[in-house]
Amino acid sequence: MKILVLGATGRTGKYVIEEALKRGYEISAIARNPEKIKDFKIDITQGTPYDYETLEKAIIGCDAVINTLNVSRKSDNPWASLVAPKDLISKSASNAIKAMEKSGIKRFVALSAIGAGRSWKTSPGILKFIVSISNLKHAFIDHGKQEAILENSLIDYTICRAPMLLNKTNLTGAIATPEGINPPSSVLSRNSAAEFFINIIEKKEFVRKTVNLSNKPK
Repeated sequence: MKILVLGATGRTGKYVIEEALKRGYEISAIARNPEKIKDFKIDITQGTPYDYETLEKAIIGCDAVINTLNVSRKSDNPWASLVAPKDLISKSASNAIKAMEKSGIKRFVALSAIGAGRSWKTSPGILKFIVSISNLKHAFIDHGKQEAILENSLIDYTICRAPMLLNKTNLTGAIATPEGINPPSSVLSRNSAAEFFINIIEKKEFVRKTVNLSNKPK
């Protein structure tokens, strides 16, 4: 199996690459700066998934797509200025779906956020306040747009809404709860997210479903 990873140079994307390679899968990635992922034995297309022709080239020979893109900022400060287009996530997802339909590829796993799309209404008030007054709002809005695009498509998507993402390694794995049910933890380690993404592709689970993820309690 070969997987196209969108957001391959990002913090979560690199964990996805590592997990997929560990299981013997091939990876295709798109990167503005291929040097950032040069140590991985993968196929790299220079450019951005925001450009359809670049994505169409990168998806050749793939069986699935995992989108870990975010509307990134200069730093983790919620008020830091953006370094990516406000619609990077949704535009890249649209490009991927178009290329997938053309190539007959069905499987798409999307990293989203708790608070995006329909989950905004039931999010804690403090989260809504911080998001609404900072540059975090652009990512939440665009994750919501991606969710709508996927739900209106004919592909086999899974939308994985995550709470706070951590770089700290977690050994318990991730747990998924149905949309509308809060996960048992307020954090999700990136390595557990990567494991979950590959698992549900392998097992064909949660097809055309939206789930909330978190670290599994010990």
